[in-house]
Amino acid sequence: MKRAWSVVLVFVFIIILLGATAVGVGYLTGADLQQVYDTLQKTPMAMFVSTLMNYWDAAWAWLQQLPSYFF
Repeated sequence: MKRAWSVVLVFVFIIILLGATAVGVGYLTGADLQQVYDTLQKTPMAMFVSTLMNYWDAAWAWLQQLPSYFF
């Protein structure tokens, strides 16, 4: 199990290193970060998280409307 965690940590470290390199190259080349944010917001995972957050907000608003004797 110790070996598996070391593999996972190495994998995460490589991903972080690649991400930092990509951001660094983007800054050096004068890339527009707003375009990167707009592109990432259109990904399926971002839409899924946004939908879950909207659902949570609606459920919380509904729960707050219930009479206080339920809680």
